[in-house]
Amino acid sequence: MDKILRPLALLCMLGFSMLLLTSGMARAASQDSGTQAARIDTVSAGPYIIAVNLSKDPPITDEQFDITIVPRDASLKLNGKVIMQPGPGTNGINLPTNLTPVGDGKGSLKASVHIPVQGAWNIVTQLDGPKGAGQASIQVVVGAPGAMAPWLAWLIGSSPLVFIAFWIIHQHRYRQRLLTSRANMA
Repeated sequence: MDKILRPLALLCMLGFSMLLLTSGMARAASQDSGTQAARIDTVSAGPYIIAVNLSKDPPITDEQFDITIVPRDASLKLNGKVIMQPGPGTNGINLPTNLTPVGDGKGSLKASVHIPVQGAWNIVTQLDGPKGAGQASIQVVVGAPGAMAPWLAWLIGSSPLVFIAFWIIHQHRYRQRLLTSRANMA
């Protein structure tokens, strides 16, 4: 009985540790960094020099992403909106979103947007402030979502490792039986 339970327990522990390992790697691969921008463009919006930070590059269809506007002059009190305009060949409509102050001491503004259609889009930033109105535009290409969730892809990809571990255990037991029978014959 012990000869059956020991390999079975080893196999279960190996499978469980691989499940934990692959789920941790999948979580790390799919997790977005909330503090860093994936893309930063410095543009001129009329009299204002701003940095447009995108939380994802490329943005994915129907997944929310953040646009943060950081003015070069932190003393300016700006307000405005971001308009997502479809580019040439993209079947969509303008999607306006108001910018809200972040409160980070830099005068940053933030908008959370999602784009429902993949293709070329223009992010138009319209700002109002003490120096008047200004507008800037940057281009992005919105991608399609992945075919499957990252955790599922990792699980499927690592599943042969369980069978390899089972085969190694089986070969080890077979070798032990051969060595035992050879020792009994001698």
